Amino acid sequence: MKLNFTFFKKSQFSKIAMLSLVTLFSYQHVTSQSIVERFGRLQVNGSHVTAENGNKISLAGMSLFWSSFQDVGGKFYTAEVVNHLATDWKTPITRAAMGVEEAGFGYAFNPQAELNKVKTVVDAAISEGIYVIIDFHTHHAEDYQREAITFFTEMAETYGDNDHVIYEIYNEPLNTTTWETVKNYAAPVIAAIRSKDPDNLIIVGTPTWSQDVHLAAASPITGDPNLAYTLHFYADSHREWLRDRADQAMNDGIALMATEWGSVHSSGNGGYNPTEAQKWVNWMTENKISHLNWSVSDKDESASIIKPNEGIQGLLNNSLTQPGGFIRDIILTQAETLSVDDFTIDGNKLSISQNPVVDIVTIGGAKNLEEITIYNMNGSSVITKKIDRNNPQINLSSLSTGNYILQVQDINKSKAAIKIIKK
Repeated sequence: MKLNFTFFKKSQFSKIAMLSLVTLFSYQHVTSQSIVERFGRLQVNGSHVTAENGNKISLAGMSLFWSSFQDVGGKFYTAEVVNHLATDWKTPITRAAMGVEEAGFGYAFNPQAELNKVKTVVDAAISEGIYVIIDFHTHHAEDYQREAITFFTEMAETYGDNDHVIYEIYNEPLNTTTWETVKNYAAPVIAAIRSKDPDNLIIVGTPTWSQDVHLAAASPITGDPNLAYTLHFYADSHREWLRDRADQAMNDGIALMATEWGSVHSSGNGGYNPTEAQKWVNWMTENKISHLNWSVSDKDESASIIKPNEGIQGLLNNSLTQPGGFIRDIILTQAETLSVDDFTIDGNKLSISQNPVVDIVTIGGAKNLEEITIYNMNGSSVITKKIDRNNPQINLSSLSTGNYILQVQDINKSKAAIKIIKK
């Protein structure tokens, strides 16, 4: 959002201009940009999935359970659930895990029923302005290539113009599935998507329940610039060795997204381990990897975020399991501290290096900035600083805790502003 302000004489400024400024930000709080408007179409830049402007981000969200298991998963595929996750949990991203054939249920047997569930979630996510992963949730996608092509062709044709949408074409290949098998499955599915949607992000699963990211790094799929790979883990089972493997895969040049992870044992039941889970969260945040926790379900297992048999009301009333409370706190915290806060001056998207703010704030994406001013919410200027165009930053460690407005001005006297929080 570009914000232009008209300045008056000093006496008028404090009474009129800054009153308008504060009023404008109060209005902006109501009509503020959505997550997708802020970050745009997610895209691969080197070894990261970034915002459209190339800034590295880590989004923390929730995956739904298998859509095909209605009693513990499919019943949560509603607009009400997506709205609650977006507004109460502040999740910027969710995942529709469409079951394909597990236990004799899913898209392979009743395509329209599963399609309707996915569309409900995707439509709701678009309405809320958050990202949504459309996941072909199976361990045997190579056996359902024809169905995958049909499904993703329809999804891309329906939603390809929306930056909100991400395609995950293979959830978790088994440990007996070779990487070549995955690649052979993926090629025509990717082509089908690209025939309708040329540029939205596509994510491809990796062997051994999406842990063998090193195989993808050694022989990546070529020909598509917006392709990332899936990393899945469960904190009580998968520890530093898998982080080391993922580090090496990124060093080798591929981008990762943790579209599913848990704070428990890999079976999904037992082994709640918040200590190891926090290590993973810290690693993903530091490495700017977006991640989604498994899962929005009230199934009687420790991976579920809702207490057993409590249904949608359990979610709405925050009747959460221990892992559910843990991940809600993670998502809320990360939503407050996303490292990219976009604002625009003369058509250029800018970013700030931290928000909430602790000390030194650097303005990213800046061209020819000359001055930064900090206003309190009463409209008074508390800091004004001429800045180095090559290193536009300001130290805010002296500010008291609270809300402020950071305004930048360039050499053309154009201005842009953003609300910041001082910790």
